[in-house]
Amino acid sequence: MIPLTHSLIIAALLFTLGLLIILLRRELLFILMGLEVMFNGAALTAIAAGQYWNNADGQVLTIFLMVVTAAELAVALILVWLAYEHFKVTQVDMLTQLKDDTQGEPP
Repeated sequence: MIPLTHSLIIAALLFTLGLLIILLRRELLFILMGLEVMFNGAALTAIAAGQYWNNADGQVLTIFLMVVTAAELAVALILVWLAYEHFKVTQVDMLTQLKDDTQGEPP
């Protein structure tokens, strides 16, 4: 049996790695990958807690989290695809520079 502290350390490392990917990379696909790694760290925490308290709540929460993550990923990939089709860029910095300067004026 793996001790709770080892599982929580690995989960914290996964979460931190995902956060670093989000903060350091500016590509939309890398940001999505960072979110996935963060979700995996949270899922590992839930599984470790469920194993520690000898109940299946952690596994049930992990399955729910995976379903939500898959739905989030599908919507996010569609948005990335549409952003690339419309603007021909996938970098977040470029997308924020493409804001409309005519705020308040009627079309």
